[in-house]
Amino acid sequence: MKLLLLAVAVAAPAASHDYSAGQLVIGQPVLRVASPVSKTGAGFMTISNKGKVADRLLSVATDASTRSDLHGTVQTGTTMQMRAQAGGVPVPAGARISFAPGGLHVMFIGLKAPVPAGRRIKARLTFVKAGSVDVEFTVVAAAHQH
Repeated sequence: MKLLLLAVAVAAPAASHDYSAGQLVIGQPVLRVASPVSKTGAGFMTISNKGKVADRLLSVATDASTRSDLHGTVQTGTTMQMRAQAGGVPVPAGARISFAPGGLHVMFIGLKAPVPAGRRIKARLTFVKAGSVDVEFTVVAAAHQH
């Protein structure tokens, strides 16, 4: 059931949980945590560039954790490893970038307070051209792995 709820939360139609910064649209930011008392979480969203000029996401900052890093997941042999996205994440003109499990994500490290499902975490995304935009990541519980 939790997996279904996560799928609905991540795939829900874009509505009031979208944000804009210039020609960029940030859709459905969610923060996935293993439990309400987790000290780390993974942030997912989409970024659509409706313009004709490329941009770059430089950082995600929040007071809710001690650090927030942009990460990508790469496969080395049979092992998946997280790597920091040095220099940020490119957002090409006319493209849609997905931050999703197994790929790009925002690591929220050192969460300062319990984060129950449904809570919203305020964060600021900073882009090279579009500047800064304030968003809220909605907390969802991670599906249990068997």
